[in-house]
Amino acid sequence: MSTTTVFPPFPSTVRGCATTLKLSPNREQLIYGHSRTVVIRDIVPKPGCPIGVQLYSKHGAPVTAAAMAPSGCYVASGDEKGNVLIWACDNPDQITKLETIPFAGAVLDIAWSADNQRLVCVGDGKQSFGKVFMWDSGNTVGEISGHQKKLSTCDFKATRPFRIVTGGDDMTCNFFEGPPFKYKATAHKADRFVYTTRFSPDGSQFLVAAGDMTVSLFDGKDASPVIAKKVSQGSIYGADWSKDSSQIVIASADKTIKVLSAGTLDEVASYTFGKTPLEMQVGCAWASGGLLSYSLGGVLSLLDPVNLSSSIQTQVGHNKSIASICWASPDQLVSASYFSMDETSNTGCMRVWDPATGLAKPFSGAGHSSRVLKVAMLADGTVASIGGDDALMISTIGASGDKVALDACPVDMAAGASHIAVILTTDTVQLFNGKTASASLKLEDVKCVAVAPNDSLCVVGLGSGEISVLGLPGLVQAKKLAFHRDAVSAVAFSPGSERLASGCANKAIVVWDVQAGTPLVTGLEGFHAARITSLAWSPSGKLASSSVDASVIVWDLETKKPKHKMMLLHADVITTIAFKDDETLATAGQDAHIKILSVP
Repeated sequence: MSTTTVFPPFPSTVRGCATTLKLSPNREQLIYGHSRTVVIRDIVPKPGCPIGVQLYSKHGAPVTAAAMAPSGCYVASGDEKGNVLIWACDNPDQITKLETIPFAGAVLDIAWSADNQRLVCVGDGKQSFGKVFMWDSGNTVGEISGHQKKLSTCDFKATRPFRIVTGGDDMTCNFFEGPPFKYKATAHKADRFVYTTRFSPDGSQFLVAAGDMTVSLFDGKDASPVIAKKVSQGSIYGADWSKDSSQIVIASADKTIKVLSAGTLDEVASYTFGKTPLEMQVGCAWASGGLLSYSLGGVLSLLDPVNLSSSIQTQVGHNKSIASICWASPDQLVSASYFSMDETSNTGCMRVWDPATGLAKPFSGAGHSSRVLKVAMLADGTVASIGGDDALMISTIGASGDKVALDACPVDMAAGASHIAVILTTDTVQLFNGKTASASLKLEDVKCVAVAPNDSLCVVGLGSGEISVLGLPGLVQAKKLAFHRDAVSAVAFSPGSERLASGCANKAIVVWDVQAGTPLVTGLEGFHAARITSLAWSPSGKLASSSVDASVIVWDLETKKPKHKMMLLHADVITTIAFKDDETLATAGQDAHIKILSVP
């Protein structure tokens, strides 16, 4: 069993904060952190291939900064605990060269010297807000001083003599000479936070972009002022140079991306994305294929710098935990998650993916107004979904449908050919035939649910370890299955509806003859290290399971042992799995990744 395709997460966003986008030296790959993972991905897929992705998941805390060396051989990545790891991105084993803690606090930006020998890291330290050190030994080669608050941006001059600039929440940009690097001057004092400082590729100038809506340019050798200008109607969260150093791109809270002349800071081109807060542009980069701009709503846009408005291409994905996936067809995968602008609210998020390209499209329409908890396919090709907005929705592929109000907040959902069973927080099973509520039953400590593909039965896993078997369409109690010693956490019918797989919090899996009410296979335990999160059957009857331990197992039911097993497949809990066919299994988890596995 091996991973064939990865749909990577998109960068996280927070309202009022910049999202830093870094590029590979050839400007063809995008680099950022998400959760405990560093993502290196192609900006656009190569012809005939899905988007190329490399993941690095050896951090023990959420990754907050990453940058590739000019050689393209190593990446330096930092996390919120202050750890910086330097590792080989050109080696499949991703060998770690150095692990160091430059200061006590989150690392928020990293930059390499042009000779690949030195790095500068800045962030939210306690006593110090930055450090300059050698890439192979971690030895200090200068100090970052003169700041009073956290630093969110830094850069290294790409030509000799080497220089460093830093900026942050104390609204200043400081300039350092070296090596060894020492404070030389405060190059600029802004009226608001400094979000971005970047040297031009030729080293002749550096820019400072801030929340006061201005861009300021300075001489790259001595930090003498060159020009400053207010160029936006909102905070400027991101800025980058063109490869020839002649132009600058900026991304702003006024929902625009602009191209400026580096000589005069006059506007060359501009594009406005929309009017809602989600269209605020929080990061940008000048890639080889055009301009990249990233919105607060998690939309990555690629634009032609010469003709912004007519050339825009957009990409979407997930940057929060994925709750559920299902195959709509062999070439369409539906996923469900949510989006959050701040800590007080979230909005439902559903995507339909094309595995051939690794690109997704959003569901159009209003959708769920809160987190989407589960998606499932019905026999007529429609998608059933439940959300934290206390609603069931029946949608067509790619287009949100009408909502059906539920009696309480849903917990789980399952669908057969036409019947949909929803578990509510009131320990109630509510049954629907399409959009029509047809039955309701109160049980005790309900955990999970499954509906037979032929619509003959519904089973409900209970906290007691028992499984209630209910006849359809009336939810008539038929029998109880008892074997598990802990709460049942996942249930799934085989394609023919005659067998049922169940998994529990005690890590055990049982395969049942549902009609007889007897276990067919037991002893599938001791191979997962934590609670079973999801079960899936292939068309021919292969059984797969996932767990809180981030592992996936495809079982040999005759020997009662794993036929295939992948440990630490995701950087966090695997929440959901789904077979497309006997040889293809999709997985998704709290790390916001989707992975497609080949199952021999």
